[in-house]
Amino acid sequence: EMAAAGMNMILPNMLWGGRAHYASDVLPRSTTYEKFGDQITQCVAAAKKYGLEVHVWKVNFNLSGAPAEFIQKIHQERRNQVSADGKSHDWLCPSHPENFALELASMLEVAQKYPVDGLHFDYIRYPDREKCYCDGCRKRFESETNQQVKNWPQDCYSGDLHERYVQWRCDQITRLVKAVHDEAKQIRPGLKISAAVFSAYPGCRESVAQDWPEWIKAGYLDFVCPMDYTQSDLDFIGLVRNQQKLIEGRIPLYPGIGQFRLSDDRTVGQIHHARELGADGFTIFDLDRGSAASAVPAIGAGVGKQKAEPPHRADSF
Repeated sequence: EMAAAGMNMILPNMLWGGRAHYASDVLPRSTTYEKFGDQITQCVAAAKKYGLEVHVWKVNFNLSGAPAEFIQKIHQERRNQVSADGKSHDWLCPSHPENFALELASMLEVAQKYPVDGLHFDYIRYPDREKCYCDGCRKRFESETNQQVKNWPQDCYSGDLHERYVQWRCDQITRLVKAVHDEAKQIRPGLKISAAVFSAYPGCRESVAQDWPEWIKAGYLDFVCPMDYTQSDLDFIGLVRNQQKLIEGRIPLYPGIGQFRLSDDRTVGQIHHARELGADGFTIFDLDRGSAASAVPAIGAGVGKQKAEPPHRADSF
């Protein structure tokens, strides 16, 4: 159905911070895997049959859906995030060396085991500006910046060291993007690295430590999918125009269209706007039973017929 509608790529969510829907030797295997088998193997076989690229999507750091014993282990080892008010949260702390190693190994495992076309980052960020302020972050920040924090976390949260801490948080996220890019390309040079990123920049630098234009300038991404999930066409147009200025043609821009909050005609409308603005393709969130039955054929009835082959365009869910 996707191929008939003109799609040429699918981004299936196959792993999180603490679970995998495939035969992982790095992350806990999910109940989906136990019940239905290896989802990447099945997805790749189906997609290749119809000429669709498969870019495996990981939800980074977020421990939602992980086994309780795995989450408990992370908390016991003090590898979870802590907010500025001292509360613990079920997210991996990006600055913890064991978490960095786990995130990297899980993504490289996919590249090593499966003939996928790419790896796709999601949640490649902190949850918000309130995190992480664990004891490990303090020690690592002081060591790496040669700064003594007298009043923790106030000095870093809103005091004299705030801007330094904002940059340091960004660095924790960027180093994982760089490592996955560098090492995955060694495994398979043709593999594409991509990311779903916050639509509004530079606000996301401070709020969630996601400095995605810098990743593009450094050459760590092969294409980018800003999450332009708005019901306003005017807002969508404004976001895409700003993103084009930030990217400056360095890599393809595939704006993310929030189909989950749009009628089918508005989904098609935003595809039209993306093309009129000169975007290199589009991505749609998300594919489920409802959108497969309604949005996919609606796209195929019109704009999907203008299909062009990769690498020049990507039209995907």
